[in-house]
Amino acid sequence: MGPSSPAAPVPILGLRERSKRERRARIEEAARQVFREKGFEAATTREIAARAGVGTGTLFVYARDKRELLRMVFRDQLEELSTTAFAGVPADAPLLDQLLHVFRPRYAFWGADPRLSRHAVRETFGSRYGGEEDGKALPPTVYVLHDRLAELILRNQAAGRIDVSLEPHVCARLLLDVYYNENREWIADPVPDIDDGIARLREVLALALRAIVS
Repeated sequence: MGPSSPAAPVPILGLRERSKRERRARIEEAARQVFREKGFEAATTREIAARAGVGTGTLFVYARDKRELLRMVFRDQLEELSTTAFAGVPADAPLLDQLLHVFRPRYAFWGADPRLSRHAVRETFGSRYGGEEDGKALPPTVYVLHDRLAELILRNQAAGRIDVSLEPHVCARLLLDVYYNENREWIADPVPDIDDGIARLREVLALALRAIVS
């Protein structure tokens, strides 16, 4: 048995970058607190900046307005959720169970604060029908989720579970359309119940999978 390879060096952040990340974290936490306490409509960027201990000019370096602040609050947490969920996908499970493994943590996340989640969902997707600049593209988290689903499709194609003639990104788009529509319907319930939402999602995903599963 040969000697083990030396561990890769851990990058050391410079003081400037470290300060920038700490400031961003303070702004995110302040925004989360103010949104929860005041609601999205009543919250102000001035109050969020004050609670974060920064000037409004500094806050606008990270987010140009309240809508972007709301997206920022959710974006990092959703990216972390996706990373953890996809890393733990059971390789031998049916594709439907793999998908529910990915989507259930997101239901738990959105359901933890339904009122704020409704604002985030509306601002994320509704903004595409707003001004010219807002309508250009969906946020990066949507594309990351799409790409990871496409990779999951590829792995299932290699395992012989999915028709290999199908384009993985088209399959991923179909599954995402189902998830986003069901999630938006569910989060609009007066008291969203996670188990009920997942049961409804399972039914529609099972129907969609008939088109791609071998």
